[in-house]
Amino acid sequence: MPYLVTTSLYPNHIAPEVGARYLEALAMYPPDEGIGTEIVPAAVKSTHQGIKVLTISEIKEGKLDAAYTRATNMMVMFQNIPGFAYTVEVHLKVEEAMSAIGMDMP
Repeated sequence: MPYLVTTSLYPNHIAPEVGARYLEALAMYPPDEGIGTEIVPAAVKSTHQGIKVLTISEIKEGKLDAAYTRATNMMVMFQNIPGFAYTVEVHLKVEEAMSAIGMDMP
């Protein structure tokens, strides 16, 4: 059960527009417990580059494709906002990473 990590970065001055779009996106794509569990629904940080938002979800077995598609579709809703950038990444749990190299956790 990997983690799906979405990171967004945008300039401070577009925060109101991003916030409004986030509410629209959340209405279209509410949390889906059938796909995974939100570990970090949205952690927001102000940086010198702008505002950074991090989300982390633990994905259920066999649901990675659905979760990735859902996250990407949600992020596409922001792509026409100038200055908004994002990544959607899959991170393995340490047990999964160790198993991939033929090792087990103690």
